[in-house]
Amino acid sequence: MKQTLAKFRAAVADRMQGNTVAGAYSVAVGARARAISYRWVLVIFGVFVFYNLFWVSNRYVTETSAYVKSTNENTSILPTIPLVPGGLGGASQDALLLKSYIHSADMLAVLNADLDLRSHYTSREWDFFSRMTADASEEDFLTYYRQHLSVAVEPESNILTIKSQGFTAEFSKAVAAAVVKQAEVYINSVSQKIALQEITFVEQELARARGAVSDSRSAVLAFQTTNELLDPVATGAAVQAVVNSMQGDLVRLEAEEKVLTSYLQKDAAELVSVRDRIAGIQNQLAQERDKFAGQGDQSINQVNARFEELSLSFEFAMDIYKGTLQTLEQARVESYRKLKHLVVVQSPQVPDSALLPRKFYNLATLFVILNLIYGIAAMVIATIREHRDV
Repeated sequence: MKQTLAKFRAAVADRMQGNTVAGAYSVAVGARARAISYRWVLVIFGVFVFYNLFWVSNRYVTETSAYVKSTNENTSILPTIPLVPGGLGGASQDALLLKSYIHSADMLAVLNADLDLRSHYTSREWDFFSRMTADASEEDFLTYYRQHLSVAVEPESNILTIKSQGFTAEFSKAVAAAVVKQAEVYINSVSQKIALQEITFVEQELARARGAVSDSRSAVLAFQTTNELLDPVATGAAVQAVVNSMQGDLVRLEAEEKVLTSYLQKDAAELVSVRDRIAGIQNQLAQERDKFAGQGDQSINQVNARFEELSLSFEFAMDIYKGTLQTLEQARVESYRKLKHLVVVQSPQVPDSALLPRKFYNLATLFVILNLIYGIAAMVIATIREHRDV
């Protein structure tokens, strides 16, 4: 019995000693594995350090700022013209419009034609990861351009801040200067385009109104020549005055006839003479009245009506011509009021040193990120092992 108990105790002791050795071995293996895995962190960080300190291409940043100023701000002496609508909106809309244009493919095309951006961005002088691929598409070229040219708009002052990046200080400054120059050309062309369209339209209307005046004047002159009358209205008034005078004479002679009939024979010479005069006046009066109310286009009434119609057409055409001429002058004034200038607050300068990439900031950020990834991975692996042991 004692021998059996002794054997059991010896077996338990051996088992406990084996577990201790296995545990120690397991801890040693885990520590060695963690050391090996952390070496990858150091290797990756070391490669990134080498890239940033000895290989990466520096990028220079040129900053310039400007804002859009309208001529209308200093033209209070000019009259306000509601007839011709305004061009662009406020300064904020102008700034946002310029921001969109600076980042557009049209601006990139102009800059590439002037400065050959593609050759600069794809040059083999720069490191592989910083430069643009030589076979980059137009879309990739535009994306790369936008990444290396930033535009910000200050909400309160509407000042545009433009930052251009280049692998050389001179190229960075040249890009910023070209952007400012082309932006001014664009903002003026946009504001003037609307004004020129309005002026062109008004000039066309003015030509049409001038033609209508000429046609109306020719019609009046032809009518006067055909009817041999300078002013049918004045002629009608003269005829009416003659009729009124003859009618007065007729009344006077008829009264005289009644007086003579009261004491003279019917065949008295004086009475016959008065009657003959009355008949002559009546005849002439009938003819003159026929000129007013006669049939056909030769009556004075018809002539006057036609002449008044032509005169009204001429006056109406003249009024339209005068109004259109005034509108043209207003459109020209409005064209000046729409003129905009890009006022440079800070002109582009050649940078003294490269600001990008921010090497030490990038290294510190990467080191923190790698350690976080390593810590999370180590926790996950340890948890999995604990579950396996259980």
